[in-house]
Amino acid sequence: MMRILTVCGAGVGTSLMEKMFTEQILDEEGIDATVDNADITSATPDDYDIVLTTSMFADMLPETKAKVIINDNLMDQDGLKAKLLAAMED
Repeated sequence: MMRILTVCGAGVGTSLMEKMFTEQILDEEGIDATVDNADITSATPDDYDIVLTTSMFADMLPETKAKVIINDNLMDQDGLKAKLLAAMED
């Protein structure tokens, strides 16, 4: 099963919204995946297939084998969907 992590500064704002948007996209597409959210200091990207974050926090992530998706516009759900589905196809 695919594992996705959303990351922001405190783990309760942006990452929680991205988690909900990601789960909605996955449900609509019929994709079975687990989505977790975390703050930047406790994020463990190597435990996941995909990490979703903003450009501000992407540079703070440790080196990882996970695919990192940068999404700076939280309201652009179509853009998020396109980036997420593209990362899942690779």
